[in-house]
Amino acid sequence: MKRRPVSVSAIAILFYLVCAGYSALLLAWLFARGSAVAFIEGATPSASLAPALLLEIPLVVTCYFLAMAASCGALALGLWKLQRWSWLVTCGLTALWFVLSVGRLTHLYRHLSPNMLALGLLRLGILLAIFAVLNRPPVRRTFFSARAQAASSN
Repeated sequence: MKRRPVSVSAIAILFYLVCAGYSALLLAWLFARGSAVAFIEGATPSASLAPALLLEIPLVVTCYFLAMAASCGALALGLWKLQRWSWLVTCGLTALWFVLSVGRLTHLYRHLSPNMLALGLLRLGILLAIFAVLNRPPVRRTFFSARAQAASSN
């Protein structure tokens, strides 16, 4: 079995951390909804509408946090085990998240505080770094040859 590149391990750990973050958001949503809505009001430029909508659809928000935590955890495990599907899904989702983030930042940059704008730019940088690392030929080869090596060892 091929060794996992350090960069892939770092991305998997990042996804585990994101999973933990979504899990924390889920717990905050379930047990401290008022504080979560207050945080969203302070962090969102369109805060006048967001909390009212969130309180109207609590089941959707709960399912969203649960689905995101589960999918990030599954991607992290897949990347850790060098599964081919995790490479494909991570590359696809990273590209999608990048496009959506650029659209959101260009639409809201006038309304964002400097801190939120900096966090948005940091997110774009992280997404670009993940996509670039996963598409390096040695890393891509690791994902696509790991399965063939596992099949030949059986």
